[in-house]
Parts: sequence; structure tokens; C-alpha cells
Amino acid sequence: MTKQTVSAKTRRQFVVRSTKASARLEHRVVPAEHVRSAKVEKFVESLRSKR
Repeated sequence: MTKQTVSAKTRRQFVVRSTKASARLEHRVVPAEHVRSAKVEKFVESLRSKR
């Protein structure tokens, strides 16, 4: 396998698709207009900064 650069937009699309799939498996519905809370965004950013 070779390393490939993935754009932020593409990563975001993967996250959205994964979130929807996970919700579907757990019989939950993720509204289209769903926005993460500031606390969750801060947590995700802290994970990204550890890389």
C-alpha cells in the first residue's frame, strides 16, 4: 500500500458516512442538520492534535 493524501473535505465525508452507518446499525436516526456540540468539537480537535 502507498500513502495518499486525503483532503479535509474527503475525510469529513467519510466521517459523515460512518456516523450514519453506525446510527443505522443501532436503530438511531442522525438528523441531516445535526451539528456537534462545542464540547465534542473540542474533544475531536484534541485527538487530532495528538497525531
